[in-house]
Formats: sequence, C-alpha cells, structure tokens
Amino acid sequence: MNNIGLFFGSFNPVHIGHLALANYIVENSNLNEIWFVVSPQNPFKKSNDLIDTKHRITMLELCVNNYSKFKVSAIEQELPSPSYSYVTLRELRKLHPANNFSIIMGSDNLELLMKWKNIDEIIKNHKIIVYPRPGYPIINHDDVPNLDIVEAPVFNIDSTRIRKGILEGKNYSFLVPINAYSYITKNNLYSN
Repeated sequence: MNNIGLFFGSFNPVHIGHLALANYIVENSNLNEIWFVVSPQNPFKKSNDLIDTKHRITMLELCVNNYSKFKVSAIEQELPSPSYSYVTLRELRKLHPANNFSIIMGSDNLELLMKWKNIDEIIKNHKIIVYPRPGYPIINHDDVPNLDIVEAPVFNIDSTRIRKGILEGKNYSFLVPINAYSYITKNNLYSN
C-alpha cells in the first residue's frame, strides 16, 4: 500500500515554493509520493487569470519528471468543472484502490476546509496534511480527526505576484524553475 500526498492547485504558474515545499514534505513524512493535481477551476477562485490547463500541466511535468517521488495528475481534466475534491478523491480511490491518499494544504486553506462540499466524506477517508502559510497560524481543528501538521519551511512566494511581474516585464527566472520559466518565455505566457 502506497501513501500518496495530493497537492491540489492551479499551479498558475508552478514556482519554487511549490516544489521545495513538496520536496520537504515527501522527504520528511511517511508519504511515498506526492501527486500534483492540477485544478482546471477551483470553486473558491475566479478563473479570469487562469491560463490553459495544458500549459500548467506541461510546466509541472517539465519540473518534476526527473524526481521519482513526484507525479503530475491531470485527473480533474476528465471530471466536471468546477473541481470538487470529494469527486476527485472518489475517482482516485476507484482507479488506485491500493493507495492511501492524503490531502496536502496550506494553513490558509485549512480555514476554508469545513466549507468544502461533502467534507464529512473527505475527512472520514483521508488524512489532511497542513503546512504553514505566511499570515495564517495553524490552529488545531478538533473537528478534523486525521489532521497532521507539518512544520515545513515557509515560502512567501505566490503565483499571483509572479504573473503580475511577468506582465510588467520583470525577470523572475529564480522564482520559477528554469524549465517552466523557459516554457513561459517561449510560449509568451502571462505577458498580455
């Protein structure tokens, strides 16, 4: 039985904070792998800044293909949009019954967890792994039985600022992994 951490996100674009955090978690936990689940549309976010999902998947694959503990999952592309985690988790359990799936989330999202659709089903069947995010102290939730708090390094990097900087012509080649940054430049992403 493999323990798989699911790192849900838009990854619009993927940045070094995503990868460094995932690397820290997989190397310091009982997880065998982390799967980056690329969300076509988060029900809590607006979609107007979202580039095509295929670009976001490609950028992630370019960044993780040489690290055996990371995988990219495009499962939510085959499911109805907006993406609801309980639907994705049901599908993953059906397709991969030999795996235990945990959800990896930042402390900012922990505050919204109890608003997720079918949350009772999610917390009954899955561990929730929470890492710190700037400005969101981790408060233990007694209503979440399988909560695992990870004292991971804090990365104050976000995709919104990166997109804005690229649009303004800034060189953010040290905030975005070089393979993804080259892909962004080659395909003129986020610049108009």
